[in-house]
Amino acid sequence: MSEKDTWLEMPAGPGAGRWHTAPVQRLVLAVCHTVASTQHVLDAVGLAEADERVQVVFTRAPDVLSNGTDALLASLGAVVIPWEQAIRSTFDLAVAADCAGLHELRAPIVQLPHGVVSNKVIPGDVLVAGLSAPWLTWYGRLIPAVVTVSHESALDVLARQCPQALPAARLTGDLCLDRLTASLPRRAAYRRALGVSADQTLVAVSSTWGEGSLFRRAWPSLCDAVRELPRDRFAARAVCHPAIWHGHGARQVRAWARSRRVPGLRFVEPLDWRALAAAADVWIGDYGSPTLYAAAVGVPVVHLPAPEGWVAPGSAAAALARTTTLLDADRPLTAQLREAERRREAVAAAVPGLVSTARGEAAWRLRAEMYRLLRLPEPDGRATALPVAVPARYRRPVAL
Repeated sequence: MSEKDTWLEMPAGPGAGRWHTAPVQRLVLAVCHTVASTQHVLDAVGLAEADERVQVVFTRAPDVLSNGTDALLASLGAVVIPWEQAIRSTFDLAVAADCAGLHELRAPIVQLPHGVVSNKVIPGDVLVAGLSAPWLTWYGRLIPAVVTVSHESALDVLARQCPQALPAARLTGDLCLDRLTASLPRRAAYRRALGVSADQTLVAVSSTWGEGSLFRRAWPSLCDAVRELPRDRFAARAVCHPAIWHGHGARQVRAWARSRRVPGLRFVEPLDWRALAAAADVWIGDYGSPTLYAAAVGVPVVHLPAPEGWVAPGSAAAALARTTTLLDADRPLTAQLREAERRREAVAAAVPGLVSTARGEAAWRLRAEMYRLLRLPEPDGRATALPVAVPARYRRPVAL
């Protein structure tokens, strides 16, 4: 069966309106490249999904790190159309947090940040990931109708690296950070679901993907350090970037982790990292966005900095490396955790302001941009960021 044989006539096919039950007036395409970027797309389309005038359909766009995306989409209970149908159909709006293939779409596109903006520099280059011409243009043509940014510094980056995108840039804030912030009052519920008692210190461990990651550079020594923590006083939970979890396969990652035999260290599903951050007492992580978001909401951090030249000067990641405790395999981990707590105020003064300059405002700012492109009046009431759910699978975290 060819991909064309799986094309859907409802709700997004030609003439699909005659089959609609709800009074749908606009079609929105949620473009999902990878598991990681899909989380940001879900946050955004969630601002419009409850509107009966709006039908959201999903598609998986091509990407080298797309492993796991089809399964995630299948779990959503959403309408998913093939990419070939998506690029041959017309939509009133498309929402994406990655760039591959977007030039083929027939829709005004809202380009979302993929994690903390103005953070990563392509190794050996000066280009800031997501904010320079290779990500935003196609043969000189600007692809997105709106480029959302969470921090004013991103506008300076665009001015240098993709000036044609400046008229389309909108300071919307960071919806991911705002949802994490809204989740903090649920801290006790997340901890119970994670299997952490009230008198235990929850040590969260996170790794981004690739050669500069904690998993690649420091996992063995970190496992040795965590093994020495008293289990009655400490609980450890680890979360890996979806490109590790799905790229290598969960079975393989668990097998590698089990070889280290670290009692009490358990994995959390990759997309559940925000609940882990809301529950954590201390965070051990690399230059990936979860570490920066954890620091931005006040969690003490023990940090494995990126290799030299991988992080943009003046970014949140650079500030974190300058102010917090740096992971040291030759020092007792308990001493590093105490030091991270002592450095909390220095981190709080340096990092959060570099993550978002419109904190708490992302939901209403982003929704306003989406409805402007949809040419619809916004629903009544101010849009707000919602807490993340406590997934049922938390009740039994996966042991290593």
